This record gives sequence, C-alpha cells and structure tokens, in this order.
Amino acid sequence: MMLNWKYIKCASVGFFCLLLIGCDSDYTRMVKSELAKGVRQDSIFLGIKFGNTREEFYGRCFDLNEQKLVTQGVGFSVKYMIQDSVAPSSRDIAMLFYPTFDTLQIIKGMDVEFLYPGWGPSRRELQSDSLSLRVQKILVDWYKGNDFVIVRIDEKDTPIKVDGNRRILMQLEDEQRVLVHIQDLLHPDYRHEGVYVNADMERKR
Repeated sequence: MMLNWKYIKCASVGFFCLLLIGCDSDYTRMVKSELAKGVRQDSIFLGIKFGNTREEFYGRCFDLNEQKLVTQGVGFSVKYMIQDSVAPSSRDIAMLFYPTFDTLQIIKGMDVEFLYPGWGPSRRELQSDSLSLRVQKILVDWYKGNDFVIVRIDEKDTPIKVDGNRRILMQLEDEQRVLVHIQDLLHPDYRHEGVYVNADMERKR
C-alpha cells in the first residue's frame, strides 16, 4: 500500500513510542491505566483482528469482496466505502487499508487512509481538516470507549484514542487525506517501557 507515513513509520516505531512517552505525561498515564485494566481489544474492523495471520487477512478480504463490501484499492490496499446516508454521495468516504505484519506474519497494526473521492482544492467542505473531525466521530462510533485526546508530537497536534491495548493515531497527510494508524500496544514493537501489563493479556507466540 503506497501510503506516505511521515513520522508514523514502521522503521522508526521504537523512536516514535519513546517520543510519545516523553511528550505528554497525561497521555502516558492514560496508556498505563488502559493496559492495567487487563481488557484486550483486538477487533480492528470488518472482522479483521490483531493476531490474524497474513493468510487469514487475505481470506477475510476475499470473503468481503465476494459480498461486494470491499474492492481493490491503490497498490496492495483494500478499499471500503463509508456511505453518508444523509448528505450527497460526494460526502461518501473512501477508506484504504492494509495491515502491518510482524516477522511472524501476524497483524500488529493497520494503516488506513481516509479521503473524499470527490475532493477538489476549491471544495472547502471536503478538505482533510474537516474530514478528520468526521473520521474521529466515525471511529468513536465504531469502537465506543474513550474519546480522542490531543497529544503534541513533533510540533503537531495528534489526535489519539486508546482503549485497552488498542491505540489509534491520526494525522493530516495533506489537504485531501487523513491517515490513521491502529496499533496493538501489547505487541513488542509498540509496548511502552515501564507500563504495567496484565499477564493474562499477553498473547502466546
């Protein structure tokens, strides 16, 4: 999937997590509190979960395609349309997604790109800053739980939502696109140093 993840990159996950730890003590306390609850939140969306294998992911996408719920997106991505039942069709949102896999080919996160297919530079209502607010509402409706909070990262205000071990980060890529990264905080690549983790939550590998 050809997504240009700037400061949220798999190659620098360790650095990014350390940056998160140091940048906002309230955020760090929130993560510790959520993980200490001992509640696993492995659902991502559309029946895809943390811990799925690569084969399970492609099998699930095949089933969704057979049901005409998803299509091929850009590159290796999968495309899902979020329809607006009230506004004109130009307000429908295209959601392009593809997982991040660990060395065992297990899903540890999901990269997602949201955009309006009918976007144009002169269409103020379809710009990414407005879209990001709508995406936040959609994700809170999907996942329930906590609201997004704003964390200052690399001189940018980053909306973050944490429920148990599931962390959702959002950024504006450009005037059109909103990027979202969904991560399993119990995975070694994302786990915060010094954060209490209930042993019953650990996935056997």
